[in-house]
Amino acid sequence: MASCKTDPDSAAIRTEVLNIHDKVMIDGEKVIKNKMKLDTILLAEKVKQSPDTAKIVDLINRLNKADENMMDWMHFFKDDFKGKNEEENLAYYKSQMIKIRAVEDGYIKVTKESDSVLKILAPGSRNNPSVHTN
Repeated sequence: MASCKTDPDSAAIRTEVLNIHDKVMIDGEKVIKNKMKLDTILLAEKVKQSPDTAKIVDLINRLNKADENMMDWMHFFKDDFKGKNEEENLAYYKSQMIKIRAVEDGYIKVTKESDSVLKILAPGSRNNPSVHTN
């Protein structure tokens, strides 16, 4: 009995990879914005003596690494890949799907963590002990 299930072809996988790329590019803007906000907080005199400094530096490094991972993926991705046959094309785009999903997962994780820290430490935050309101 023949299977009714049809596997996606390389063109469908390629399209999905590019759609994830487009979403990750938008996420990348948030990564850069959070990094800039954390850089600003780090430079503020009040935080330099804070135990949060190491946490902020670590988050900035991880935000940078997430962005570098995206840049590396884009540099090596071959949008116009043509293998010897459909199997090679499918294998290539499936491997790229795994890589771009890893980039996406990295962006999501570090963005959530940096958002949480920014809610506490950002100037004007109710949770920021260095900001006094009278």
